[in-house]
Amino acid sequence: MDGAPVDGPSLELDPESAASARLRQSSHPLVSDPVSETWATLLERPESGETDRPVLVQWVSSDSPAPPAHYHPKTETFTALDGRLTVVRDGDPVRLDPGESLTVDAGVAHTFRNDTAGPVAFEAELPSMRTVKGLYTAWGLAHERGTDGDGTFAGPGPVQSLLIAADLSTETTMTAVPVSVQRLLWATVGRLARLSGTTGIDEAYLDASFWNRHVEQPAWEDSADVAY
Repeated sequence: MDGAPVDGPSLELDPESAASARLRQSSHPLVSDPVSETWATLLERPESGETDRPVLVQWVSSDSPAPPAHYHPKTETFTALDGRLTVVRDGDPVRLDPGESLTVDAGVAHTFRNDTAGPVAFEAELPSMRTVKGLYTAWGLAHERGTDGDGTFAGPGPVQSLLIAADLSTETTMTAVPVSVQRLLWATVGRLARLSGTTGIDEAYLDASFWNRHVEQPAWEDSADVAY
């Protein structure tokens, strides 16, 4: 914060692990969400107009909460890299050991979680770059807002979270609240918020310089030529 390191969630990387090998391959920075203790890097990012999916490598700690259940109009594929990942598909948990994959069909509600005592790393083939932009915006706002009085990261506020959800609504539908209620909130509270200058998804959070300022980047002995 303000250019000075602060205490927060940390990730210990095993340089010989499968996920670390992916991170070495990535030309994008390591990013994080200090609220959910999640770290990630883009392994593949399709250019504008291409149909290939973005691939995100993620690390979740043993304390990371499961994301809210949701579904997409496209498939999403999870591949475990390090540790055992639990994907909950339509209410049924499926445990993936390193190297195992699971594809969630379009329209099927799902989430994921770490049921182990250590960090778990996995790859996710996401529906589109819009999903990545939504995640990076929420995570970036968490860094910018910083911590409250007891040192806890607060994350984006409820109004900004509402606008991010609205911007993602064409490809991500949350199941906890009826869609009709979500649309009503977007049309009322969301509209007033946008008129007052509050924004939803912000592509500025894809900028590597933001994450280089906010997240300590790994220093690989054999990758001095990689610009994170």
